[in-house]
Amino acid sequence: MPSVKDHKFAMMTAFSHRAVIKMVLDFSQGKLIVTEFEVQVRLNVASIVLQASAEDIGLRRQPPMLIADGGGVRWSLVLDSNTQLRAIQDVLGMDAE
Repeated sequence: MPSVKDHKFAMMTAFSHRAVIKMVLDFSQGKLIVTEFEVQVRLNVASIVLQASAEDIGLRRQPPMLIADGGGVRWSLVLDSNTQLRAIQDVLGMDAE
């Protein structure tokens, strides 16, 4: 059964752009939630949530990274593998540098 924390997070993702969640990916630092319009990162540390619109997201191959830069948002996250990078590429429909 999902915890209250998980339920609150699911509610938060549902309100943003009213988009359908295309992918929830577990990785070593938490979870990635990706829609065609945005990316949210839920870190295991202190319930931190990072969010950026898809248009502000960049992807890097080596090391595999998710980079948010635009609209006052600036953060980056090293992914666990190229497989995770390819999955995000597929949902967002973009290439990695």
